[in-house]
Amino acid sequence: MKINEVFPPLGKSVRYNFFDIFSFVRVKENGKLKISLNRSRPAETKRSGIYVWYHPDWGYFYVGIAAADNFTERWNKHIQKLLDNCSSAKQMKNWKAFADKFKAAGYGIDDLKDITLRFFPIASRTEFPGEEEEFKKYLSDIETRIVGIINPACNKEYNPERRSATRFPTAKINAD
Repeated sequence: MKINEVFPPLGKSVRYNFFDIFSFVRVKENGKLKISLNRSRPAETKRSGIYVWYHPDWGYFYVGIAAADNFTERWNKHIQKLLDNCSSAKQMKNWKAFADKFKAAGYGIDDLKDITLRFFPIASRTEFPGEEEEFKKYLSDIETRIVGIINPACNKEYNPERRSATRFPTAKINAD
């Protein structure tokens, strides 16, 4: 039995502006980021799924998997990585390279408002007909397909020699 024959594919994608999900991001006195979720965030962002981070100047720069019980923590860590202010996240090589370019081009915390999260919700783990490991593989296979198509700069599989949906402005395009 193939899982895709009995388990529905990703749901229709939804897009949300960064501050539809997060209420604020600021740097505390100790230099660490303070990130809060919007209490009235959309219901889809509370489900499991695949998410893609997008900025109008930078394009699609990350694809990830989110389980309903950990995605907000993961998104918080992605914010830390993007702003190169990691307190609870390990800074990964590709995220660091992207964060350095983001900062060098004049982008920073104020530009989070321009980020869009495209989210593909999926059925919950309890609705999945297989075991936990099969569910993880199912999600991983979907993520791998999307990453293979768009080649986003922050994913570990990023290949700078291939065409990418990520752009690299050398200066801030939408200057305030």
